[in-house]
Amino acid sequence: MATWDKTGVGGTTGHPSNGRTPYLVENTVNLDTFNPAQNDVVQAIDVPAETLVMAAGVEVLVACSSSVVLDVGITGSTAGFSDPDAFVDAYDATGASYAPRDVADGAPMLTCKVADTIDVLVAGAQSTVGKIRVWAVLCDISGIDETDNN
Repeated sequence: MATWDKTGVGGTTGHPSNGRTPYLVENTVNLDTFNPAQNDVVQAIDVPAETLVMAAGVEVLVACSSSVVLDVGITGSTAGFSDPDAFVDAYDATGASYAPRDVADGAPMLTCKVADTIDVLVAGAQSTVGKIRVWAVLCDISGIDETDNN
């Protein structure tokens, strides 16, 4: 099983502003440029430390290969937990559409104390074609004034 880092430019070094406003991040990933195998993990979005992941999902822009299903979640244990289908579970990616949220997990908000990534698990089969847009709504929850007089 391989892990493919497709998070792009930016990294996990900080948030786009000092405000505590939720913001949308997205990444379009062309699967046919690296052909992920069944059970490969595609790291799609960098999540900075001290971030609340309010929602995440995937939109299939170009249909994937036959039998490909996608999960969206956090597959590493860097953040202290691992839930590969926290946001999307077993979505049939053979048609172009938005994936519904994972109602079994209740599409939870996840708190990342340390930097991590939102990942797409390619399941069911290898994908030699397809293009997906992974999105997430994040919010900086780091302390504004973390001193002992608060």
